[in-house]
Amino acid sequence: MASSDRPEAGDRRVNSSWDNVSRLPLARARARVLILYVGGTLGMRRLQPSNPASPLANVEAAQLAEELLDFGCEEGISWQLMGLTDPQGTPVPPIDSSEVGPKHWLWIARMLERHYAEFDGFVIIHGTDTLAYTASALSFLCVNLGKPVVLTGSQLPIFNLRSDARQNLLHALLVAGARASGLPLVPEVTVCFGDALLRGNRSRKASTTGWQGFVSPNYPALGSLGESPRIHTDLLYPMPPADAAFYVGRALYDQVLDLTLFPGIQATQVGALLRQPELKGLVLRAYGAGNAPEDPALLDCLGQAASQGKTILVITQCREGRVDLGRYASSRGLLQRQVASGFDLTPEAALTKLMWVLANEQGEEVRVQLQQDQRGEQSYARHEVRFQLPQHEIRPEWQLTARSAGAVRRQSLEAAVLTLGLAGPADVQVFLNDHCIMQLVGAQGCCLSDVTDGVRRYMVDDRPFHLRVSSDRPIQLEQAELLLTTES
Repeated sequence: MASSDRPEAGDRRVNSSWDNVSRLPLARARARVLILYVGGTLGMRRLQPSNPASPLANVEAAQLAEELLDFGCEEGISWQLMGLTDPQGTPVPPIDSSEVGPKHWLWIARMLERHYAEFDGFVIIHGTDTLAYTASALSFLCVNLGKPVVLTGSQLPIFNLRSDARQNLLHALLVAGARASGLPLVPEVTVCFGDALLRGNRSRKASTTGWQGFVSPNYPALGSLGESPRIHTDLLYPMPPADAAFYVGRALYDQVLDLTLFPGIQATQVGALLRQPELKGLVLRAYGAGNAPEDPALLDCLGQAASQGKTILVITQCREGRVDLGRYASSRGLLQRQVASGFDLTPEAALTKLMWVLANEQGEEVRVQLQQDQRGEQSYARHEVRFQLPQHEIRPEWQLTARSAGAVRRQSLEAAVLTLGLAGPADVQVFLNDHCIMQLVGAQGCCLSDVTDGVRRYMVDDRPFHLRVSSDRPIQLEQAELLLTTES
């Protein structure tokens, strides 16, 4: 086994690496893969090998590399194994996944960027507990990714006679070394575990013991790695343009919270969390399709936080399905508080996406970008069509025109909710392109209505929305907003 970049005496700023050149000369290699050893069960051994009760701890990279010498040789995959380094280049000891956080995600991303031109693909060995968080974060941090980045781990150490580690790591190498293995190129961040290849920002840990330890609840597996490995190319994220340069994000805003609604939750409890001055974002795990208690104090607490510039991203507590704000009356209170819809985001993707967007956007653009699909992490997108209204005017009829920031087509429309703010009671009709799509009797205040059928019938693709609001008496219209949900 050859070694390169060995540190000189007293110099800890040079990262050692190990490879399989002794078994596979570079001249015979058809693909080069960087294996980044972050830590996790795969590379663990008992502190006292003769004691079955002794706790597991990570071995150093050199010991792990010795165990991998034959990996990839038959397929012609040359690999180089490195440990993680910090921004100054100082080697970082293997990390238990419970210790991994935003700074480590940035360090991993920087290493991918540093070595991107040298390798055909990348494998990241990682503990399973936070692996889905790391995969999601890397998917957002990596811009114009055109090579495979495959995260893997195991339920049992690779040094055990009976272990899932060897299969998982070999499968990951096959995906990362596509030029040698003959598999289609997968230009995205993925999770390889058991016999499944999953999109990284769609994956979740589902078992602490099962060898099929990860699932993708709301998106199909990208590939199956059984006896005859197969990649489903129609499901892959598209390759970036040939002239687009790869680079990684440099920041994540980590002053965020992840809160699950539960029966009996109190506004005072939530308020105490939201009053933290540095807090800028909250992932709110609501019931079902985005439902929350109709407790005015709780809803006002969330609304006040939103008005103070704190972003609230709503996802579902359910393992499968999506948030559909406005579908049920019990979700409309949240919708009126200017929250962002997370649709079918996993909790891991929601949290890391929130950190990423908060670090890169400001003001209204935060909510806009959260509700758009960025890296294949969600199946839907939301477009907010806001109609400009003159203040303090009273009219029996209002002619309104506005355009969505992004293209909206009838074929992709999933839902449309119209919000009207009426300063007094009135019977109101709303027309889209001179066709009635909604009628309200005795309406006042903030009124939310599902107008999906009408919008789908009468909208014109990629054109402005022309609304006419007619009332049985002169009224002051304080708000008019159309929320459109489309398939990504």
